Amino acid sequence: MQRLFRALTSLAFTGLVLAGCATTPQPSNSINGPRYVHLFHPESGERVRTTYWRDGVYQQSAMLDIASLFRDRRTDEIQPVDHRLVDLLYDLRENAGAPPDAPIHVLSGFRSRESNVHLAKSNRNVAENSFHLRGQAADIKIPGVPGQKIVKAAAALRRGGYAVYPGTGHVHVDVGPVRTWQVKY
Repeated sequence: MQRLFRALTSLAFTGLVLAGCATTPQPSNSINGPRYVHLFHPESGERVRTTYWRDGVYQQSAMLDIASLFRDRRTDEIQPVDHRLVDLLYDLRENAGAPPDAPIHVLSGFRSRESNVHLAKSNRNVAENSFHLRGQAADIKIPGVPGQKIVKAAAALRRGGYAVYPGTGHVHVDVGPVRTWQVKY
């Protein structure tokens, strides 16, 4: 029951936040045409294939679908995903040379504080004040694109933090300050 209440509260919050999407500035690069993403969560098999930006507006239903895929899998909490992160994923896919319909595997999106604390107990790379807590970070893979190529694209875009995790090949990207770091093992 508590999980259902959290999920409904998160959805209501998401609706309020996304109501302002019509006035959100254009995506970070100069492309004004529609923007399409294909996101895939490998563990659950869920997919979102959607045009999230069209005619100068972030599409509310698409952003809700993206937030649902990015949800915290431990608590089922949903948090709005920062539109700058979705733009970054779009641009990373393009700049890394992947085709427009290439799925971006989202291994981790939003994390509740509870989940972040849980992960930090077993993983030294989990930041106490992670951008995952605000829907501003994702751990991703793009099949057929090496992690180092995604990191190189992220470095060139200079729109947040990035690091490749050599053990798994996934890449962390966020829309915080521009920075990178060495993964601790």
